[in-house]
Amino acid sequence: MPSMRVKIRGFRNGVLRFAETAEIPDDGAEDLVQKMAERHAEEIGTGELHMIEFEFLDELNPEQRFFRFGTDPSGMVLPLKIDLT
Repeated sequence: MPSMRVKIRGFRNGVLRFAETAEIPDDGAEDLVQKMAERHAEEIGTGELHMIEFEFLDELNPEQRFFRFGTDPSGMVLPLKIDLT
C-alpha cells in the first residue's frame, strides 16, 4: 500500500517545540492529515504553539512541500489572514 511521509513541527515564538514524523497511507491521507491539523490547532488556540508546519517529505516541489498555519506569520510564505468572527 503506497504511503506518504510527513514531518510535523510545532513552533512557539519561532522556537521549535516538537517534531514528529508520520507515515500516512494514501487511502486515508486526507482524513488523517485533517485530524492531525485539528489536534494541533487546539494547541494554537490555547497559545501553547504559534505555528504548525507540515512538511510532505516525498514532495519534490518546494512550493507544495510545506503547509503552515498559525498565529505567527513571520515563518510563513505569503500568509493569508483569516477572519474568525
